[in-house]
Amino acid sequence: MLLFIDDTRTLKLVRQPDNGPREVLGKVKKHDLQLPEEILVQLDTGEIEEVEAVFDLMTEGEAHRMRAAAAAFPTTVREVLAYYKDGASPVEQRWILGALLEGLRVVRRHDRQALA
Repeated sequence: MLLFIDDTRTLKLVRQPDNGPREVLGKVKKHDLQLPEEILVQLDTGEIEEVEAVFDLMTEGEAHRMRAAAAAFPTTVREVLAYYKDGASPVEQRWILGALLEGLRVVRRHDRQALA
């Protein structure tokens, strides 16, 4: 059985036999999700399919996470703006203002390029 240990930038692959010690097979970089050759040669066909299924799950999960974040964004903005008015320190207010201005700059630049 393969185990997938999630680190910040990598996914560690570990083979966990029914009995006996775990075998660390190596790490896969999360930014490209490609099996390095040194790991690939250690896997049988079923394990390769299992790894590919996990890669698909991770890719789908990230897409869903982004969609959920976008769906929650208007609520987040409303709550942060209420905090800005009713309790944020001057440093927090500048932090919030900077993020809003940068966001508007990015959106406007994107829209200008899309219309060009």
